[in-house]
Amino acid sequence: MPGYSYRAKRLKKNKPSFLGKSFIVSLVLNILLLYVFGNMVVFDLKIPLPEKEELTLVTLIELPAPQEPKTPQPEVAAKQPVAQLQVSQKTEPVSPEPPKLREEVTDTKVVKKEELKAGVPKVEVETPPIESTPQLSTPPAQARESLGEDISVSTEFFKQSIASRKEVKGEILDAGESQMKIDLGERGVENIEATYGTVINPGEITALPETKEKESPFGRRPLSITIENSEGARPQSGLDKANIVYEMLTEGGITRFLAVYYDKEAEVIGPVRSARPYFISKSLEHQSVYVHAGGSEEAYNFLRMEKIDDINEFVNFQPFRRSKERTPPHNLYTSTVELRKEANKLGYMEMVPKEDYQFETDSQEKLTGKPANSIVIPYNQRYVVSYKYQPESMKYLRFINNEPHIDAQTKEQLVVDNIVIQFANTKVTDEEGRLAIDLVGEGKGLVFFKGGSQEIVWKKQDLKARTVFLDKEGNRIAFTPGNVWIQIVPSDLEVKY
Repeated sequence: MPGYSYRAKRLKKNKPSFLGKSFIVSLVLNILLLYVFGNMVVFDLKIPLPEKEELTLVTLIELPAPQEPKTPQPEVAAKQPVAQLQVSQKTEPVSPEPPKLREEVTDTKVVKKEELKAGVPKVEVETPPIESTPQLSTPPAQARESLGEDISVSTEFFKQSIASRKEVKGEILDAGESQMKIDLGERGVENIEATYGTVINPGEITALPETKEKESPFGRRPLSITIENSEGARPQSGLDKANIVYEMLTEGGITRFLAVYYDKEAEVIGPVRSARPYFISKSLEHQSVYVHAGGSEEAYNFLRMEKIDDINEFVNFQPFRRSKERTPPHNLYTSTVELRKEANKLGYMEMVPKEDYQFETDSQEKLTGKPANSIVIPYNQRYVVSYKYQPESMKYLRFINNEPHIDAQTKEQLVVDNIVIQFANTKVTDEEGRLAIDLVGEGKGLVFFKGGSQEIVWKKQDLKARTVFLDKEGNRIAFTPGNVWIQIVPSDLEVKY
């Protein structure tokens, strides 16, 4: 059948024909056609067009008809049902197996039982019954050993529990030869805790191994704080909470303290004063954070050269406060809690090895010198420090110019467990009376505790090394547990005891 194709073309706007202007022309043409053909056709030679409308020209093109396709019909050899199930006679299987679905293959797909349409009979497959049920085999229990009046456990239990330890840790040897050890901590570092097992014999119950607890070799980083000791600064606050207190001369014949805190807290400490190089040296010896309010030019140079971790009230004023009860400069106070917050904010490392700043302590240590119930340290005529031993408490009461040295917070007199006198070379460095104290090297000293005394030798290898106190034979002196006050005095000063 021939086909047609339509081609459309947009024509331009036609101008109105002149013939359409007269109805007479149309009438004449109709008369002529009536005369020739015997019919009358009405022509409207003028078809008014919208002024802005365009015409579309449609062209009809005849296309040749395509040949008819020939589709070969498939030959069907034999007609088969879409799906057919064969049911065989029920037989008893040799061994129980799960039922399987039977499949039929057609020309196009595999039809399973689940895909059968409605009307196809269902086939029920019965699972053959299992004649016997499985049972767990348990080895017969051997001889039972009594754990008490009402408790008994199989010997096999002990053998299994002991043999399983080989998979976890160590190796099980013959009876009486096995021993387990669990190491805690890093290699080369003293263990904080260690557990040692006992000899284990198969078939026997042993007591649980004892746990030996040791003090951790690490602790919080200490704080070293310069505290004033002029007459306007007394009584001070927080000296009774310090673990170690150094007392050293400054300009004008007045001493100052360096209080070291490492496992005690003090809510009020002060008055805090400026830094001096030898205070920084002792702080560096303990790897502590040095706390001060300003300092001398030499002290600032020391802090900068040695890169000391310090908290300066002139820069880090947050942990400090001024008391209204005293006049400046004797009214600056702080606390260990606020100082540790500031140290954490500044990024100072918190944990340090204790062996670098903790003195050896031994409650059984005895001194070989003469008894000393009274100790007098005359720094100068206007400033004399003294201690008096109290046998009932085995502690020393502290005095300044024969007046009890009182803590401002507790209103109680300061007491001391260990006293060290360290003789060091001292000299004046400028017109203002600032001092230089030589704390590196070695020198003589005295130690007092429990009412006894002993001459000692102190040694310090370098600026960062810890000062050690030795007896005449070169053995370290162990202090009695408690606080330690170290009085650093000029090498030519005479101490009476």
